[in-house]
Amino acid sequence: MKQTTPISSLERPLFLTSFFSHEKPVWTLADLARVSGLPKASCLRALRALERFAVIQRFEGGYRLGTRLLELGGIVQASYPARRVAMPFLEQLRDQTLQSTQWVIRDGNEGIYLDVFESRARVRMYIAPGRRAPLYAGASTRLILTFSDAHLKAEILGGAMRAYTEITPCAPAELEALIDLSARTWLAASFGELEPHSAEIAAPVFGLGGEFVAAISLAGTAAVFADEASLLGYLEAVSKTAEEVSRTLGYSGPWQTDPRRFLQEMPALSPDRGRAD
Repeated sequence: MKQTTPISSLERPLFLTSFFSHEKPVWTLADLARVSGLPKASCLRALRALERFAVIQRFEGGYRLGTRLLELGGIVQASYPARRVAMPFLEQLRDQTLQSTQWVIRDGNEGIYLDVFESRARVRMYIAPGRRAPLYAGASTRLILTFSDAHLKAEILGGAMRAYTEITPCAPAELEALIDLSARTWLAASFGELEPHSAEIAAPVFGLGGEFVAAISLAGTAAVFADEASLLGYLEAVSKTAEEVSRTLGYSGPWQTDPRRFLQEMPALSPDRGRAD
């Protein structure tokens, strides 16, 4: 994505780091200059500055993110005290279900999978810690949107939405219906919305004052969640874990997750949503 507004020399190093992702973790100088729209000489100066502070590492194949970011990532995680409370519960949920468990928080118009306990199932879906997803697609991120303010909801519903798969809910009416169901049942589910043959279910975590803190989710292959009895069991498990974490954080209000109602109403929104891809 070429920048349409001018980038100052001070901003260029950080601007270049925004192109590194799970999908493309390695870049050459020529490729970075091409996608950023910056002169190659400017890119090189910015990369050298990042390299001096171990933010970028140069190797034979080009450039990749450096080890300093591992340290900074640890500091970021430590700055969220609620997640420290949640970690033993997430690990227990993973061991109970054998599926991947996630702690997902909001960052602007996206959700971040801040912590991931990887599945122990023989066939599994891998979610990298630090992965980002839009708030309109995926169970945990859409649950974040459900408990966000009206201004953010209007911004997402009125903005452009990318179709990651054929099932991504990009129509405002469909997205509003999903948000409404999650608001009434405190649960969310997605089947193949971000990646084919994937599934995720999520429940909210609340803090002492009743504020939304994060989403806890279970993720795996869609086949694992295909039959109704299994899906109900997973919904009840993630709901129980979310409540336990919320109570530990001091939440004292009523717990309103309703797995059976959610399961009953979910297929009515989309005939394909309750089936494996």
